Amino acid sequence: MSGIVGYIGKSSAHTIILDCLTHLDYRGYDSAGIAISNMKTIEVRKEKGRIEDLEALLEIEPMTNGKLGIGHTRWASHGAPTVLNAHPLSDENEQFFVVHNGIIENNRQLKNMLIENGHHFTTETDTEVIPHLLAHFDTGNFADTVKKVLPYLKGSFALAIMSKSDPDTIIAISQENPLIIGFGQDEAFLSSDISAILSYTKEIYPIKNGEIAVLSPKGIKVETVEGMSIQPEKKIVEWDQADFSRQEHEHYMLKEIIEQPKEIKKTLEGRLIDDRVHIPELESFLAEKTIDQYQKIDIVATGTAYHAGMVGKKVMESMLNLPVEVSISSEFRYEHGPLNEKNLVIFISQSGETADTLSALKEAKLHGSSTIAITNRQRSNLARKADCTICTNAGPELSVPATKAYTTQITVLLLLAIVLTEKTNGPGMDRIPEMIKELYNLPEEVEKTLIMTQDAIDQFAQVTEDQDNLFLIGRGLDYVLALEGALKLQEVAYLHADAYAAGEMKHGTMALITPGVPVIALSTQIHLRDKTINNIKEIKARDAFVVGVTTIGDDDISEIVDEVMYIPEVHPFLMPIIAAIPLQLLAYYAGTVRGYDVDRPRNLAKSLTVE
Repeated sequence: MSGIVGYIGKSSAHTIILDCLTHLDYRGYDSAGIAISNMKTIEVRKEKGRIEDLEALLEIEPMTNGKLGIGHTRWASHGAPTVLNAHPLSDENEQFFVVHNGIIENNRQLKNMLIENGHHFTTETDTEVIPHLLAHFDTGNFADTVKKVLPYLKGSFALAIMSKSDPDTIIAISQENPLIIGFGQDEAFLSSDISAILSYTKEIYPIKNGEIAVLSPKGIKVETVEGMSIQPEKKIVEWDQADFSRQEHEHYMLKEIIEQPKEIKKTLEGRLIDDRVHIPELESFLAEKTIDQYQKIDIVATGTAYHAGMVGKKVMESMLNLPVEVSISSEFRYEHGPLNEKNLVIFISQSGETADTLSALKEAKLHGSSTIAITNRQRSNLARKADCTICTNAGPELSVPATKAYTTQITVLLLLAIVLTEKTNGPGMDRIPEMIKELYNLPEEVEKTLIMTQDAIDQFAQVTEDQDNLFLIGRGLDYVLALEGALKLQEVAYLHADAYAAGEMKHGTMALITPGVPVIALSTQIHLRDKTINNIKEIKARDAFVVGVTTIGDDDISEIVDEVMYIPEVHPFLMPIIAAIPLQLLAYYAGTVRGYDVDRPRNLAKSLTVE
């Protein structure tokens, strides 16, 4: 989603804001803009495109030096990505200036009301109603005006606001949409993401729902909408600026693929003890809940996290005496089965700020269900609102396509499956010793896979350069893996990549198999190998170009495919982690060979904080 930054202090505001925005461009890169105050006037510059396009504009149209300001990098949700629709936005008299993340759900009604009262609108955005509302209800007191307008706004949003009448002040609000304050030496920062301000400060405070933060030369004041003063409790960020650097890698995506052995090791750290699984975050949750009270487990997520959830479903269903259902977050809120206190609902989100997942969490809690969050952000909205949070500890992921998020989420789901199986004495008890043994070795096996596959995948990616279509097939857990591989190729290489359960190809999709069309056949589940071989033979009979992905020593697959990619063999439940590596690398190299920006795919943003 879009990114917000703000600054007040003694340094050049536009220099710092531009630097902060460059660290947020993974959240939005359709357009960018800044508003800077020199304590007398407020100037605005906006440009379509990425931050460097805004910087180029400032070379041509420099701004007066100011010590405070706000900035925004946009991922368009309402209105096309144009200069006119770029933030900051103001009312027609340029009294108030607003940058906004989120959605104002009742913007049409508000806009109609304002038009009836003589206001004129110039953009296609939902955001424009905010400065017009501020102008319409202006009390003469900046903070009081903001408080008066907030009840009119429905939806989730984060706002940073400046006023011509108070050019030394920034007001910030967070409502179900992340916005944090950063504390510096005689200066303060605002950001929708820690990464933007980490080179300036590691002391932060996430603004909570119902709070207003006022940044001025007098300092930082946080209070409730009702006016009750709040002493912000500062948090120290564990991440370092080096974590947000590409280091020697050309792209964040490649860096994050290569980081997976290290990050999986961090995910397992402190959770594998003396051949047992111990998840400290679950202790208080399990002390209050009786696992036997649950009659069903729901797993809810979006995109790549949804695919991780599908793996979790298949593992848990085979190990527990409970039905497990996996749902897409955006569907779950409106289409779900019976929900009550007998449901355990697991929510998965890398950022912990995915709007659809947060709405689904709200729905589950409304029905009295117990909730567990699996996220990479301990201080996210999802983490704060779930009954229990298990952090993946995977470090920052800045490339839009999720890679290490996927493998660490599956790792957590495997740990959770083991704990729940032990608590319920489920049918998978006999599998636990071998699973734990192989989890200990998992980081090393992922490292081996990277070494074995990186060069070969780079070569195969050349095959995709002139292709428009590609198919992935698999059975069981391999089918889930095919779905994730197809998503990565769609995101990064803009290939029309489709995933199919291998046995379903002959029920219609075989009509699309033509001579030379590339097909990736996944065969990592031993008990399904013979059936998969039959499906590959059916495809080869139509002259497709088939690349097999299988385990070391599998000569049966290698004899019938055009090329084969070998990976280490581990426990079947861990294979979706190991086999994800060559598919991630294929998407990366296919994207680069086709000339695309793999870190910032068109039309996509990292953290979708709107529904």
